[in-house]
Amino acid sequence: MELSIAENIRLIREAKGLKQEYVAQQLNVTQQAYSKMEKNPNIMTLQRLKDLSKILQVNLVTLLGEDNVYIQQNYNQAGGKAATQMVINSEISSEKELYERLIEGLKDEISFLRSKVQF
Repeated sequence: MELSIAENIRLIREAKGLKQEYVAQQLNVTQQAYSKMEKNPNIMTLQRLKDLSKILQVNLVTLLGEDNVYIQQNYNQAGGKAATQMVINSEISSEKELYERLIEGLKDEISFLRSKVQF
């Protein structure tokens, strides 16, 4: 089954553990505006797509779903979506590199959240 660009963007973002609010902040838009863009990526400019690919730490080809991207979705017995999803793409040469990229993304999100709760 081929994923739409919108589904691909959402699944990559979720697999990296990023919230829409965090991505929106990095793009300097509201969460609502980002949500609309994520659901309909056709409204994004090429520059916006490039910026999004940098935030998600994937190349533009991968973001658009034109690369070898495998997304694993786990479902619990009741049929609901489990919390874990993994993106493995052809530009990542090892499992270690994948985890290093995921950790770097999480560090960025932690910094962002810390900046929001500072008094």
